[in-house]
Amino acid sequence: MDVRARVVGWSALGVFCVVGAGRADTSRSPWGGYSYPASYDAEIADPDVHRVLYEDGEIMFLEVANPPGLDVRMHGHPYPSVFARDAGAGQNTAGVAMKDVLLDEKGPFNGEGWGQGPPPSGLQFPRCTTSPPQGPHKPINKSDVPVHFYRIEFRRLDGDEIATRWKDWYPWMREPSRPVKNVAQMDSIAAAPDNYHLLYEDGHVRLLEVGIRPGETTPRHAHPYPAVLAFNAATPTSDAGEGAGRAPPPAVLDMKFPLCLTSAPQGAHVIHNGGSAPLHYYRIEFKRVDGEGYRTNWRKWYPWMQYMQHMR
Repeated sequence: MDVRARVVGWSALGVFCVVGAGRADTSRSPWGGYSYPASYDAEIADPDVHRVLYEDGEIMFLEVANPPGLDVRMHGHPYPSVFARDAGAGQNTAGVAMKDVLLDEKGPFNGEGWGQGPPPSGLQFPRCTTSPPQGPHKPINKSDVPVHFYRIEFRRLDGDEIATRWKDWYPWMREPSRPVKNVAQMDSIAAAPDNYHLLYEDGHVRLLEVGIRPGETTPRHAHPYPAVLAFNAATPTSDAGEGAGRAPPPAVLDMKFPLCLTSAPQGAHVIHNGGSAPLHYYRIEFKRVDGEGYRTNWRKWYPWMQYMQHMR
């Protein structure tokens, strides 16, 4: 059983404390000249704040929680990222008032040039952010509620190379899609399982990997949840729907990726990829949007956040 299957199985059981035991054996190749040692990597330096929900050779999916007053350890992120948020105020990354203490105030990775994506038309959430690598920092939560969001780190930016290397990077897409018969529900993972792979799921979110081969038309399917779509490669089309919010790539280092879109739930539709490269991206879907209810319900929804001070 591969890492993907192990993590999904554990999440269904709610056994989050053992996810680390199934983590993929991945090599560390920081992007863009990031030179800080691995001891500062967020999941190593402060794993209480950065919970690894899923990882493989291409991505790491983190749940980030930072309660008020927590002594967060100095940490960094060596890869470009997309953030997904479903609570908090304002069009910024954390959604609350924060103060960052920086290890290297003159370093090149201190939060410059991040791209902010608004929610889909008619909704308050989700929102998304694109970022380059982030140097070691110590975020201090100055509000009265915990910071909470999700983060995909891209270990590789596929970019335009996906057109020639996709068969090596994503061998599962070499196989032709198979017809799906007698689908009682239109949810994408049931109606189009060759295109939408479930990587992780819990009571709040689920993470899907999406792949649509060149020339392929997907089966008819729907998306029941609002989502953030995270891209690390050229995208001939996408299924974000009308009114999608869009964040540009980070405005530093001549970056063209990552990109992110925000999407409302969508009814039944098909997608045709008429390009010569596959459409490949990730969907962070919110089964529950915390929104304004987060302030009064965070202790019920995330009871472990109350005790993070004592997990040190």
